[in-house]
Amino acid sequence: MRRWEYRALITAFLLLLASLLVSAARMDNEVRSVSERNKGQRIITPEDKVVALTFDDGPKAGKTEKLLDGLKERNVRVTFFMIGCQVQDNRDIVQRIFDEGHQIGIHTYDHVRLTELTEEEQKQQIRQTEGVIEGLIGDYDFLLRPPYGDRNETLLSWIDMPVVVWSIDTEDWTGRSADLIVEQTVQDVESGDIILMHDIFDNSIEAAFGIIDELQKMGYTFLTVEEMFEVRETPLENGEVYHHLW
Repeated sequence: MRRWEYRALITAFLLLLASLLVSAARMDNEVRSVSERNKGQRIITPEDKVVALTFDDGPKAGKTEKLLDGLKERNVRVTFFMIGCQVQDNRDIVQRIFDEGHQIGIHTYDHVRLTELTEEEQKQQIRQTEGVIEGLIGDYDFLLRPPYGDRNETLLSWIDMPVVVWSIDTEDWTGRSADLIVEQTVQDVESGDIILMHDIFDNSIEAAFGIIDELQKMGYTFLTVEEMFEVRETPLENGEVYHHLW
């Protein structure tokens, strides 16, 4: 073999080796990245016991942050249905909710009964809330929780997002003690429940932590509303009203 042919062969071999090493390193990084994302997580199936905690009427300074701290400590994600006028004054909290992987929904701009409004007034309440939230976090696929759970044919005829109400009402807004809320919820809960709470009361936040701790001991996993439907491979449909996963 001539000397130039030998050098060409060596060069080609070195280039091939370098390419293989780069590909191996890239694959290792991708595997490591997936591993980091999935660390501490497990695959949830429809046979697992799952529930969704949902919180209305916030965000509220001094309350929602406390809730977020406890949720982070417990590695739990929940769904927040926000009032638009509350978002204006608590932008940093909204950003934190989004950054920490919780789901965000709409609870109108002024916490009004949508059934008492015209179609145009309904749209204003919802679009205005969409605008202030998306101004912080960008485009987003929202859920709607109408205040008091009230909806009518007017609303359902035009709404372009799923409507989510609840299957368990903790009645935390009545001033019930945290212990009583926990006891009643744990007694009544079934897999697939959507639990209604509020992130604006101290007793609600204390009760939320108690519910999480007790249900986790019972083998329950907490998911956002959207994650619950993904487990069942059931898409959330615009204009449909959801109380319970199954």
